[in-house]
Amino acid sequence: MWTDARPAVEMPRLFERGGDLISFAGGLPDLDVLPLDALSGQFSRLVRIGGRLALQYSTPQVAKTLVPAITDLMAREGAQAAAENLVPTAGSQMGLMAVALGIGTPGETVLCQTPAYPGAAAAFRTAGLNLCVVPEDAHGMDPDGLRETVRRLRAEGRTARLLYCNPTFQNPSGATLSVERREQLLAICQELDLLLIEDNPYGLLSFDGECTTAFHGIAPERVVYLGTFSKVFAPGLRCGWISAPDHLAEELRRITEVMTLSPSALAQAVIAAFHTRSGWTELIDGYRQSYRERCALMADALEKELGTSGPWSWERPNGGFYIWLRHRDGVDTNRFVAAAAESGVSYVPGSHFGVGGEHADGLRLCFSHVPKQRIAEGVSRLAAALSAPINHEEGGTR
Repeated sequence: MWTDARPAVEMPRLFERGGDLISFAGGLPDLDVLPLDALSGQFSRLVRIGGRLALQYSTPQVAKTLVPAITDLMAREGAQAAAENLVPTAGSQMGLMAVALGIGTPGETVLCQTPAYPGAAAAFRTAGLNLCVVPEDAHGMDPDGLRETVRRLRAEGRTARLLYCNPTFQNPSGATLSVERREQLLAICQELDLLLIEDNPYGLLSFDGECTTAFHGIAPERVVYLGTFSKVFAPGLRCGWISAPDHLAEELRRITEVMTLSPSALAQAVIAAFHTRSGWTELIDGYRQSYRERCALMADALEKELGTSGPWSWERPNGGFYIWLRHRDGVDTNRFVAAAAESGVSYVPGSHFGVGGEHADGLRLCFSHVPKQRIAEGVSRLAAALSAPINHEEGGTR
């Protein structure tokens, strides 16, 4: 199902660091929370005792020892996963590509919310799929708008059967769909025979410890769930999973086997061993506390530096990694990138999150990895850049 299409959405340069740069760009987790001494011992034991298996090729299955770690995470959001329907991935980005190739048909349309995660847009477009934005209201994606959009597309002769959603602490907006709104959207999916792709990296990272029921927990037969250990454990292990309906699991497994031949047995073993010894609660609580503190520092600094009645608007999120700023007068935030770089701070312009040119007036700030003592300084640098005279002859960013 591979095509010669290339992603129309440019992937932003998220992880560049160095010098005196304060980066608000990349969504890196705070790995200071990880108990590295304990992990070092577990790595050592795994290699010493079971290295011949952990360092070998494996089958395209989620290891039996890892299944409890996944089901524990999903249960915290009201979802249940059957072991036979779990497909291993190297993180949810690979899951997106596998779903696009394994379920999508080149030329069909994927419905989505906007602003949208650029990696999802790139995956769908690379697989030859088109994107269509669903209207929103004050509570997020609008069920009536979803119905009308699907009917319009189908009346035009276009195939529309996939709905992509990043519903909890969304990247980049930080917004979360209520359970009531999720139920309404799933009712439309049932009515119109839509399959919902639930991309959920941040669902467990609420600042108050409360979790919102996942789409998968409401109607698992209608949902392909993409999970990852990157945000609740560590991204360097590149380990995640798909929880798919019965009739799609084997096709997705076949696609992932073609993509990687086998998942990392070592990564799965490390995560399984950690969960067996420590569970998830203490680690996730540590991440929540770290991000709660960093978010408060950034939001307070934004209020101090930019005010609340000026050209910039934003809302404090209740979890996740990001604060989403919008310029009230619609100014393209690519225009401030050069000034920000000169000031020693970086961000992701909103144009990266648009599907059809929208959201250029936004910018995403990530607070999850910036040292606490540098957040206020970084916001001060950003505020200076956002107040700098605009060179209207300059183009956008890379």
